[in-house]
Amino acid sequence: MNRERLGQKLRTRRDLLAAARALIDRGAEINVAAVADEAGISRATAYRYFSDSATLALEAVLDGAVVAPQNVIPERASTRERVHAVRRYWLSFYSIWENRLRVFAARALQSGSDGAPRYRRAARRLPMFREALAPVGTRLGEKKLEELTLAVSAVSGFENYITLKDILGQDQARIEALSATILDALLDKYGVA
Repeated sequence: MNRERLGQKLRTRRDLLAAARALIDRGAEINVAAVADEAGISRATAYRYFSDSATLALEAVLDGAVVAPQNVIPERASTRERVHAVRRYWLSFYSIWENRLRVFAARALQSGSDGAPRYRRAARRLPMFREALAPVGTRLGEKKLEELTLAVSAVSGFENYITLKDILGQDQARIEALSATILDALLDKYGVA
């Protein structure tokens, strides 16, 4: 999928989630049709993004809790420090919203009647890591930058947090240390200081 198409999909998802939050703020019923109408997006398109109203409402609440990258990424920092700031932000987010994220992840794993996922999760980490890595974009080139962005996003996900916590039995301090080690190994591989 090209970047322009991905950008449009992310904007559509963002608009649907913003419309859901607006309905929630007004105390209105949350269903996919009402959210589509509020967003000015066709109902058919909205159902391609969210087939389940409960999941849409939950994601809207979580999405509203995510801060903008400029509130996370320090301006005058090395690229490595910028990326670590984003990693620390997401670890904190997972800790604060853990119970809701577990419900959210479980719903995302459920299949629809056709066997396909009921809905696709948004890549909220991706744009934030892309912004953090922007200073090395020219040096790395577009292909390597995208590869690194995907890699750091993948190893910084909620699933990794749950693996470290539940399966490997690590406490929050150890999760922080291990996630920093993993991220540093990736940044070293791409020569990011």
